[in-house]
Amino acid sequence: MRARIPLTTVIRSLDCGGTEKHLLQVLPLLDETRFDVRLHPLHCGGRLTDDFVRKGVSVVGTANSGGRMSGLLSLASSILRVRPLVHCFLPEAYMFGASLGLMFGARSVVMSRRSRNHYQSRHPVAAWLERRLHKRMDALLGNSRAVVQDLIDEGAPPDRVRLIYNGIDVGRFAAGGVRLERRRAVRTEHGLLDERVVLTCVANLFPYKGHADLLEALALLGANVPARPILLVVGRDAGARAALEAQTAQLGLSETVYFLGERHDIPDLLAASDVGVLASHEEGFSNAVIEGMAAGLPMVVSNVGGNAEAVVDGECGYVVPARDPAALAKALALLIDDAGRRQSMGEAGRKRVVAEFSIEACVSAYESLYEELWERRLSALQAN
Repeated sequence: MRARIPLTTVIRSLDCGGTEKHLLQVLPLLDETRFDVRLHPLHCGGRLTDDFVRKGVSVVGTANSGGRMSGLLSLASSILRVRPLVHCFLPEAYMFGASLGLMFGARSVVMSRRSRNHYQSRHPVAAWLERRLHKRMDALLGNSRAVVQDLIDEGAPPDRVRLIYNGIDVGRFAAGGVRLERRRAVRTEHGLLDERVVLTCVANLFPYKGHADLLEALALLGANVPARPILLVVGRDAGARAALEAQTAQLGLSETVYFLGERHDIPDLLAASDVGVLASHEEGFSNAVIEGMAAGLPMVVSNVGGNAEAVVDGECGYVVPARDPAALAKALALLIDDAGRRQSMGEAGRKRVVAEFSIEACVSAYESLYEELWERRLSALQAN
């Protein structure tokens, strides 16, 4: 039997974010007969650590309390000893993990970019280092066409740049009669009348997620809809909550906007909802969007990153310009006023996720890439 490919996945931390949740789905599904997987956060103690361990993922450094330097020393030692394929997710892991992989003899080094490159304007030294590293990667992955183009524009060799879309487990999101049962239960729990239209935005409370635009859009709806909808805001506070709550009060929306914080029952909340919305100013490819579609919700999203690659405008929902509360309000009004439209668009969205964005397709793409790179490196070593 062929030896398993040693894979070390490097990430900044295991706190609750889109990339961390993505890895929580992907890593346990990698074929354990073909891959020996280790997850190496540079900072220990993240809230999802126990979730990874429960799913059978080997998390390195869970007992480390020495901060990032201890994490880097542990990673360097592991790379030197195991000589794995190193896959780095997000900028900090890329800069440190890829550099250590190159220095200490990793067989292959891969990076994943999961957002647009706007952050580089605020971090010019990091941007310079990333662009230097690009040319030494065995593969560079983007999760949307926009992210892939950013990498190429930064000087990444085009033949090494790949597109792997996010994938989700569609089975986690109820459909049909089961969805109706969950809808009734959750609405009863939160005191939501069945006839009330509920909008849900799942996004951590960063300013760039566009919550302020969404609140402005709700205020603009005013008398244009029979009854003002309920908005559920789901996500951890990343510094913007106080300002958003103040804006909510100023706009007179306090009775219809619920800040729920970080939640672990997203499928149930989506089952109780009628419309999903994401008004981001920038994105890579949002798990929240395809999760809403999997739950059978029509989506209203801003035209940034991969949002328009997921949501077919006019079929699965609406794609509107970013930073445009008036356009956002207009699209929401179309759905709030028309239950039939909500149902047909929601059904189209779920079918699209099943066909294009399943977790099985995503995992298969990673596995194929890892095996291709590993075989290529072994062949090169044997030739020498």
